[in-house]
Amino acid sequence: MRTILLLMSLGLVLVSTPALANLCNSVKDRTTTTETKTDVDLYEDLFPNTPDRGNRTWNEIVLQCNRQRDTKGNDVAKVTAVPGNSPDKQLLKARDLDPKVIRGHYNFFGKIVTQLKYVYILSKQNGVWTMIIPYRPIINDVVPDRIDFNWSHAGVLYDATQVVDPSRNTEVKPSAVPISSTLCAAPTYFPGDAGKYDGKELYQRDPENKFISLGKIEYQYGKNGGVWSGCRVDRNRDLYWRPDSVRNEVIKVKPEDWILDNFVRTAEDYWTIPNVFQLKLLMKGRNESTFPKSTLDLLEDGDHLTIRFATKFLPYGFNQMYKSNIIQFNNFSTMTTDGTYWHEVGHAFATDDEYPNNGEVDNEKGCYHPDYKAFSPRTYQMCEAAVSDKRTIYHYLAVSRYVTKQKECDQDRDCSSGEYCNAGIDLKKNQCVAKKADDQTCDIAGGGHQCKSGYCKLSRCYTPNSVPMGETCYLNDACKEGKCSSLDGTKGTCVCQADADCGKGKYCNAGIDATKNSCLALKSDNETCDIAGGDHQCKSGYCKLSRCYTPNSVPMGETCYLNDACKEGKCSSLDGTKGTCVCKSDADCGQGKWCDAGIDTKVNACRPKRNKGESCAGVAGNDHKCKSGKCSGFPKYECK
Repeated sequence: MRTILLLMSLGLVLVSTPALANLCNSVKDRTTTTETKTDVDLYEDLFPNTPDRGNRTWNEIVLQCNRQRDTKGNDVAKVTAVPGNSPDKQLLKARDLDPKVIRGHYNFFGKIVTQLKYVYILSKQNGVWTMIIPYRPIINDVVPDRIDFNWSHAGVLYDATQVVDPSRNTEVKPSAVPISSTLCAAPTYFPGDAGKYDGKELYQRDPENKFISLGKIEYQYGKNGGVWSGCRVDRNRDLYWRPDSVRNEVIKVKPEDWILDNFVRTAEDYWTIPNVFQLKLLMKGRNESTFPKSTLDLLEDGDHLTIRFATKFLPYGFNQMYKSNIIQFNNFSTMTTDGTYWHEVGHAFATDDEYPNNGEVDNEKGCYHPDYKAFSPRTYQMCEAAVSDKRTIYHYLAVSRYVTKQKECDQDRDCSSGEYCNAGIDLKKNQCVAKKADDQTCDIAGGGHQCKSGYCKLSRCYTPNSVPMGETCYLNDACKEGKCSSLDGTKGTCVCQADADCGKGKYCNAGIDATKNSCLALKSDNETCDIAGGDHQCKSGYCKLSRCYTPNSVPMGETCYLNDACKEGKCSSLDGTKGTCVCKSDADCGQGKWCDAGIDTKVNACRPKRNKGESCAGVAGNDHKCKSGKCSGFPKYECK
């Protein structure tokens, strides 16, 4: 209930003036601190291109207010606003810096209660800064299956009737006109809704224009406000974008894709400064494949800034904000202009507005005040939204946070699950960092807490008895079976060197190259085994002529490769080749049996000798069939 009341109170405070901005109180007298001046000195050192700097005094005012409203501002100033050339200052001057996630909050509107987060990844290569802002974009089609374009964007998009060959996606016709003059020349109402706006002024319409299915939509903010127009199209319609007004080439696009791609394109183009700074927008679920996995892995759940593009005229005089929040759920419209995107992405740099509340020129806390005119503040994006000038003071505010400590800690329990406190040598720079996976390096002494498994040995994280045979290891203890092929602490492979290294029911297949040894299942009878010393490969423990066998185990008539395998008789083939257990003479059978050779020797079998009176018929020589050793012969052939 307390949370609900807080949100309700916050809503009441903000609903009437969502775009409240203003400068901080500390610069009302047009002066800045010594520390700020030192900070700006470093800025000018890092960004030497004079035309992009703008005015020195206004830069000091912008920097001082933004440092004051940034939760990391004091930490940054302890480095940047102090005279001298500290190691951290040298860090900012380095030509190459590894990617680092920067997280913090700034007091939006200058109020602690309205703090909003900022998250981005900073790196530097060959002297050029790269800033990656992670977004989670959502198209909120308030009017289902429709996308609204502002009139400017509708002027560079065409429908298929204006294209020479839509199937080939080539170029527009010489007399082509954009969708602002074709699809959106007039409104088309949903069935049954025609006339719903008859007799109403534009300001009396709903901001969604929900009765209009396609075509031109309009809205007015109050009786005396300006009129806003938009172009509504089917979400699934093919459109053709003409990137260059001089050339006729077009690219086929879907409305939703164009809206989101244009947001990325226009923001990156505006904020990028060649050979100095490049901005990249990471759009979750859209362009992640264009970023290295190592970059994506730096981000955590909740890092992405949610942005919602609604199909409607936004409230508060078409106000927009840099991310979705409790004040404004739909922070963008699909009709948002490019210049507004520039300004709102500037907030993702964790910079606050400089313009006065409601554009009041005489407000001493706003950049429009006459006393500031000499500083040319209206050439600054956060004072005058959509201005084309670029001012690198905003870039400096973003990159200077590279020196901040992220996720500070004193001990592991200060960190979240899956992290540890990396104390290092300088205890002032402890940070929570992700626990390390197996095979990553860890402190040789007491490094177990750095590892996901909790185990560290010889500077390597590992999970005991986890690495399958043939996989990478650094320690014997990591191998599920066998041992590591290398010296402990150096890279190797889990192998075996003797049968004792393997589990029950397995043997060590040493082979010729000992680095590729592996534990294999013991072999069944009749499977192949090494001709020399192959006994240990067989379940039975016996190998002969490259075949596993169990002595005296194969019944008469079953498959054999060796005489020794036959329970009775002998193998019908040469030893080592496939045959059947048979007999050739009575001597091949046990006591009390005779060899029934028959005509086909391959089906010979040992039979029990017969009792008196039983038949002993046969071709000839039948006495051996009888227990008595005598057969009566013709005509009865009975044992005597």
